[in-house]
Amino acid sequence: MKEQLRDAILNHQPLPKFGTAFTLDAAYDFQRALVSDIAQPGPSGIKAGVTNQSAQKFLGIEHALLGRLYPQGRLASNCCLPYLPGRIIELEIAVCLDGDGKPNAIAPAIEFVHLKFSVDSDMTAGNLVASNLGADQYIVGTPIPFSNAFDALPMTLSYNAQKVAATNSAEALGGPSNAAAWMTAEALNRGFSIAEETLFLTGACGEVVRGEVGDYVADFGQLGSISFAIY
Repeated sequence: MKEQLRDAILNHQPLPKFGTAFTLDAAYDFQRALVSDIAQPGPSGIKAGVTNQSAQKFLGIEHALLGRLYPQGRLASNCCLPYLPGRIIELEIAVCLDGDGKPNAIAPAIEFVHLKFSVDSDMTAGNLVASNLGADQYIVGTPIPFSNAFDALPMTLSYNAQKVAATNSAEALGGPSNAAAWMTAEALNRGFSIAEETLFLTGACGEVVRGEVGDYVADFGQLGSISFAIY
């Protein structure tokens, strides 16, 4: 199963049928082994997923889930990505930790998620964790010193100069401060490694946007902006 799932993720293909659902404990163990087969050397990171309460209710859980970022998935602002059917764009906030595991920097971020189950019944919390929450690629903007002043930061996404999303950083786990605290506690509980300069992506803010061919600009106000294109 691990090899089939790894190959599907690397080739952006529908995931193999799971058959039975993973429990969360088993899923996090499986995720760790899966990511070790996929990740290339580089700085580690952790992402929060299913931060929306409606999605949590649908999955029968009472909290968000965690995944691991692939070092090779980090892209620079102003990059150009090839069109990929099923790619989802998420407006996010990135938080960096210091040597004591405390937030010391904050930055705008975009996550590109790709996740397609072969059958709808495979969409369970455990299976999401086992498949690493659709982690793929991401962009992190220029960091500045961390401040809780960004816990309710307005942000927008424009596509071909037309606004397609408007949201607020509080939409993901109540804002970056609360998100970083929850992610740290949950990561330690689930056996994740947290070291100096660990990067957190704190979850999708507002509605996700399907990645279509064109030019994009994400405006994070005082945190700056991120531009990219899909062609």
